[in-house]
Amino acid sequence: MNLNRLIAILIVLFIGLTAFGLSTDNTLLISLGHIFILPMVGIWYGFKRRWQANPIDIAMYAAYFIGSFSDSFVLIGGQIGEALQIVMTIAMHALFIFIFRREGTRIYSGSQKDLPKLVIPITIIFVFFGVVLIPILPEVVYFLTIFYSIQLMILISHGLFRRVKGKSYYWVATGVLLMIVKDILYSYNFFVFQNSILPLYIIQYTLSSTVYFILAIGIAFNQPDENKIEDISFWNAVKNQVKLIFSFDKLTQFSKTLFSKA
Repeated sequence: MNLNRLIAILIVLFIGLTAFGLSTDNTLLISLGHIFILPMVGIWYGFKRRWQANPIDIAMYAAYFIGSFSDSFVLIGGQIGEALQIVMTIAMHALFIFIFRREGTRIYSGSQKDLPKLVIPITIIFVFFGVVLIPILPEVVYFLTIFYSIQLMILISHGLFRRVKGKSYYWVATGVLLMIVKDILYSYNFFVFQNSILPLYIIQYTLSSTVYFILAIGIAFNQPDENKIEDISFWNAVKNQVKLIFSFDKLTQFSKTLFSKA
């Protein structure tokens, strides 16, 4: 079994265990899931890319590192926890927009067939956030949520207008469209029902973790051919990492590469 497949299995397992922990009120499983799932997705991406250090890769590592704080702040509870989570999610989404722009994505097309990519998601977001959600928002998150909804429109439009074809496009397009669904479920759960319907939160959280894993897969598929790598076994990967730790020359070279490309 190659390392990426093993990490992917662990991610799915952690998502399932977190859902189980929520349903049984197991604090340990809930905490582990909220803290570690998104960093594990970042680690999956890192091994997929052999820890390359180009701007897109660095942005991906940062996005999933920030994402771990976004999920963790939910555990605080209350409006402060919600506000902190929204702030961290905004930072995470800003990095995804940077990644799409770095790939060459521009929201422009002279073809009418591309118009639904822009009109349909923006209409859904505008109607839901503007008509359903904003009138009932607490003051603490009122302006944050307005900013978030605008950023969400930009993010989804970039995801649908990516200038790529094949698996990479369809993975990312699926991810950004599901992001609308998970944000609507999140809003209903926290702001309409005051987090009083546990199954709704379980569905929303499971979908959220899945969405960000889908985005990682789609973006990884679009990396340049010269950066794509062979699948390696788990034990070979461990051996390579041990060699890297105890090899001063490789560590120095890695550090120079990291900072020179950043």
